[in-house]
Amino acid sequence: MRPAALPEAVPEVQARVRPYPGWWLPALLLTLLGAAAPAAAAESYLARPIYSEPSSGLQLPPGCEVDPSWRGVVADSELEIWIAVCAAEPRIWLLRRQVIEVLNARQVRLRFEVLDERSFPQDVAGDTLSVQCTGPHDAAGYVVQGARWRSEGKQLRLKSAQSVLRADAHANRLVGAEASEIDCTRFPEREAMMKRLQQTRN
Repeated sequence: MRPAALPEAVPEVQARVRPYPGWWLPALLLTLLGAAAPAAAAESYLARPIYSEPSSGLQLPPGCEVDPSWRGVVADSELEIWIAVCAAEPRIWLLRRQVIEVLNARQVRLRFEVLDERSFPQDVAGDTLSVQCTGPHDAAGYVVQGARWRSEGKQLRLKSAQSVLRADAHANRLVGAEASEIDCTRFPEREAMMKRLQQTRN
């Protein structure tokens, strides 16, 4: 009796997992939606109050800083013009100053309100953006944007600027001005000293 023949080897079946048709559509839609989404706009501080207390100093919004040399007072008005850096973005503020309480002959509580605001993310506060400028008759309230400076001893004089803004006390906003109207001079040593003093007080 012949032994039963052994079954032939069954060839191994390799399972291949194939993606379902159209598997790439969700990924493509997410990519397109992400590309089409606009960049988040910088936070605006218009109409936001800022207080100054004799005991604690200037109470800026979180994430904002203002150096002493970045502030200018508009003569014969209650306006000031500041350069602020908020969330690493330089901007120009036009503010109205208001005395809310007189504590003594030397100390007052102040309230500032941002009336106008311009953002310049490509600039550097205190350098390419500067309020160290005066206009006709030594009037303050001017700021240069895109500024370039030339060294003259211990001071820097304005060489050129992309634009100039000034405070319009009647309209309570920033308006354009001509570079030929202004004279700008910076004193880097004094700026550094004022910044150190502010850091010591804080």
